Amino acid sequence: MTAALLAPPAPLAGSAEAAALTGAQKCAILVLLLEEPQAAELLRRMDAAEVRAVGEAMLSVAEIDPAAIDAVLDEFLARTRGVSTLDAQGRQVRAVLSRALGSPRAERVIDDLGPPAAARRFAGFDWLDEPGIAALLADEHPQAIAVVIAHLPERMAATVLDALPQALHSDVVLRLATLKPVAAEVIADLEADLEAKLAARTGSLTNAALAGTDFTARLVNYSSNQKALLAALASIDESLAARIAEQSFVFADLLQLSTKDMQLVLREVDPAQLAVALKGADEELKAKIFGAMSSRAASQLQDDLAERGPMKRAEVDVAQSEVCAQVRKLGESGAIMLPGAGEAYV
Repeated sequence: MTAALLAPPAPLAGSAEAAALTGAQKCAILVLLLEEPQAAELLRRMDAAEVRAVGEAMLSVAEIDPAAIDAVLDEFLARTRGVSTLDAQGRQVRAVLSRALGSPRAERVIDDLGPPAAARRFAGFDWLDEPGIAALLADEHPQAIAVVIAHLPERMAATVLDALPQALHSDVVLRLATLKPVAAEVIADLEADLEAKLAARTGSLTNAALAGTDFTARLVNYSSNQKALLAALASIDESLAARIAEQSFVFADLLQLSTKDMQLVLREVDPAQLAVALKGADEELKAKIFGAMSSRAASQLQDDLAERGPMKRAEVDVAQSEVCAQVRKLGESGAIMLPGAGEAYV
């Protein structure tokens, strides 16, 4: 019900002021009308982002018109009149799916469905900022740090990695790139230990497949310290560092470059090599590249593409990899801004 009220506001009858309220403000009004224990219980069931939004909204509705309060209550009653709670804990969902699919398959599907059928691991970290998470993890084993980081949203994971002590970077990145499936009970124990550790300071039956080189490549790409991270990893495993560098920018990512950066890339890339690489590109990327060229250069490239005819996928992949390598060099030098790059590029 609170999620419904946090949705964009709908026009309300009875008060022009109420019609202008946001979903967070409406929810804030309801919370303020409750007794403190009830309000605390309601807030406890929200996630961190919802609590922040409602908390900020409380300050803006402290002196709202009584007619607006009535209108919000009317809307709340109208929205909840047809709502009934069906198996909030997921017990019925688990039973039905288990009968239909068998337990192992059902658990896998339930994991994919997400809450409320399956709780997200390390959701308690939503209440911490990235430096706080890094401080909590700093004295943990690098393998445990890698498991936690693999569960975080990628941009948050990159910021947490940056905030860890420098001495941990190479080991954590190596373990992220080579992380194998981790037993669910091991993850649960780690989560419980970290929650207990956090408190002192102030599910699934299947194994979870985490991180790997593709996740690590995206994490490195979001990081503001890309070059240092790759250099640290290369000092331990040069071939693995090269694979991650290759995955941190793929040919399709050209679509995210600005027109100015695209023009600089096109000045550096061999036109014949680009023509081969474009054989495997979609129409949107081709249009982006042609649009960054002069009409004469675009016409020549289009003619070159048409004359080449079908080509082996392996040849196209090689050409795309070589173009991406040149783009990464331009990004490392600061000549262009790579997609997802952090503060290292300004």
